[in-house]
Amino acid sequence: MEIKYLKHNQIDKQKWDSVIENSKNALVYALSWYLDIVSPNWGALVYGDYEMIMPLPVKKKYGLKYLTQPPFCQQLGVFYKEKNKAVSSTDFIKSIPSKYKLIHLNLNFDPELNCTERSNFELNLSTQYDEIKSNYSTNTKRNINKAKKQDLHIVENMSPLEVWRLKKNNPVNNLSAWHYKKLLSVLEIAEKTGIGKSYGVLNLKNELLSVVYLLNYKNRLTFLVSSSNEEGKEKSSMFLLIDWILQKNAGSKEIFDFEGGSINNMARFFSGFGSTPVKYYHYKQNRLIWPLNQ
Repeated sequence: MEIKYLKHNQIDKQKWDSVIENSKNALVYALSWYLDIVSPNWGALVYGDYEMIMPLPVKKKYGLKYLTQPPFCQQLGVFYKEKNKAVSSTDFIKSIPSKYKLIHLNLNFDPELNCTERSNFELNLSTQYDEIKSNYSTNTKRNINKAKKQDLHIVENMSPLEVWRLKKNNPVNNLSAWHYKKLLSVLEIAEKTGIGKSYGVLNLKNELLSVVYLLNYKNRLTFLVSSSNEEGKEKSSMFLLIDWILQKNAGSKEIFDFEGGSINNMARFFSGFGSTPVKYYHYKQNRLIWPLNQ
């Protein structure tokens, strides 16, 4: 049995999603609807009758097709219901068609080739809140106490548009109009499918200061969107909001996935809540000829 390459129109999305739904290493990013939004022409590598699968996020520029990590999609990789010992995850990397001369992917496995380690931060919420809080850093506790003195209150079930607007109006990185369009589509479908959950912090004037949007999928709460305006930052409202969410979900079987940590200041912020780094891997390959390889 071999690993087959499938173009987008050849993928059986019903079988695909069945694998992800029953996968021991499932990630929401690998669902077909999610990939359809963030990487519309994605292809796939498939072993057997969808025993093991790997999405290939395809992009095209200057007539060149290449593989690159899609936005709002921290990592992908190989997924399976039961791992087949006859084929390794690295075999999938070696099966990527040679026509893709440029590859930049974040993977949920170590390909043992041209890769660098990156860190995601995760927090197990199986313990009670007091135990979770005892692992907060001094700085985190200080900011939570500061926020509690600011006459703030927390709301739930905000519309995707409200979350999106605060994110768009308070940018922290250079997202394009295309990125924001994709983000809104993800939020809207997550809301329709019931896996999205929003939280916000309001001041006494009922003005929105901070937002968090989580994806609740397969016992994993993924911290997809967070944003604060200047008043929210000044009043440490994000510290208050995350603490409230963790308290609300303490004692569950959930993993709180902070979805980041490769940037130092974000790593400090996430680890301040007692989360620990979990490795994933960035794989790159540049087989372009000069001068394109520059």
